[in-house]
Amino acid sequence: MRLRNVSRFVAATATTVAAATSAWAVDFPTPLPAETIPKVETLPAKYPTGWSFLNYAGDRIELRNVGSDTREVKAQLQAHDSATVLVPDKRPELYVADTVWSRGARGTRTDFITIYDTQTLNAVGEIVLPGAKRALITAMEGLTAFTDDQRMALVFNFTPASSVTVVDLIKRQVLGDVDIPGCSLVYPSGTRGFSTLCSSGTMLTVRLDPNGAVIGRSETKAFNPLDTDPLFTASTVVGGVRYFPSMHGRIQPIDMRADEAKILADWPLVAAADEAEHWRPSGWQIVAGDEQKLLYVLMQPQAHEGTHKDPATEVWVFNTANKTRVKRLRLVRPGSSISLTHGADQLLLVQAGERLDVYEPGGSLVRSLDLPGFHTRMQIEPVR
Repeated sequence: MRLRNVSRFVAATATTVAAATSAWAVDFPTPLPAETIPKVETLPAKYPTGWSFLNYAGDRIELRNVGSDTREVKAQLQAHDSATVLVPDKRPELYVADTVWSRGARGTRTDFITIYDTQTLNAVGEIVLPGAKRALITAMEGLTAFTDDQRMALVFNFTPASSVTVVDLIKRQVLGDVDIPGCSLVYPSGTRGFSTLCSSGTMLTVRLDPNGAVIGRSETKAFNPLDTDPLFTASTVVGGVRYFPSMHGRIQPIDMRADEAKILADWPLVAAADEAEHWRPSGWQIVAGDEQKLLYVLMQPQAHEGTHKDPATEVWVFNTANKTRVKRLRLVRPGSSISLTHGADQLLLVQAGERLDVYEPGGSLVRSLDLPGFHTRMQIEPVR
């Protein structure tokens, strides 16, 4: 009896499957061919200037096509704790400084730089950073930087003792550490060196030889009033000069092209007519510059102590030559990070909550992209 029941069940099942297959054949007369898994795409050797890297600050780093309504995610790079990406234009490689633990959020810590091929995004090398001391803050400017025509990378360390690890990206090796007591973050300067902001209100500049060894140090006079109107650590380079906004609404230009940093005269962002509304810079990646020597700054009204990281409602555009505001762009949604694409068809990118709003330079919103899974601050790195 059991065998007969099994036979009947098998026969009935076969009949049902055959009928279903016949029905599917009618509904889908030309089924899609089987897809080969995995399917591997190759990126172009030279990325279009309408693409940009979006650093999700500990989750992932996406390469997005921000210049098209197709809204494509072109690629993703692995990222963990406070990962930062360096995008060279000298070699077909990408460099991601990252940190992992052997037991997820605990265990043995390893800091490293992963080297990726720009076309396949395959990992083609790795440089382990010694000492387990890479600064774990979040994705932000100044944690890593190129120097020496992109031959070397600088990695800021904080334990809380501060130092900089110098890495030879060509030879794939660590060259040494530079102590910078009381100073934070790294900004490329001179032919082969870096500058850093110090707790004394000064800027320290370090010169390196071709092997990454220190051959000179110089420190400016105090210019950063930390107790009354400190500078943001976010900056941008326009015409070879680096511009730092202050929390109360100044711009501090610093010429770092020579072997010693030159502090230039600061100037106000907020005109007398706007002072009553208490406009100040605010956000995370709050400033950007372009090839026309224009400066774009995120601004918010009714600002007060403690609002300097709040999203901004407007972008003010300044001519750095005559130090005047030339545009005032109201954002569709308050934004925390901004950047500008390069090339002829320039776009203004604004991270506004869980969206990336894309504006043309005149201020019109062209498109808005979802940022799925984004819950923290973002660093935007457009392709050059």
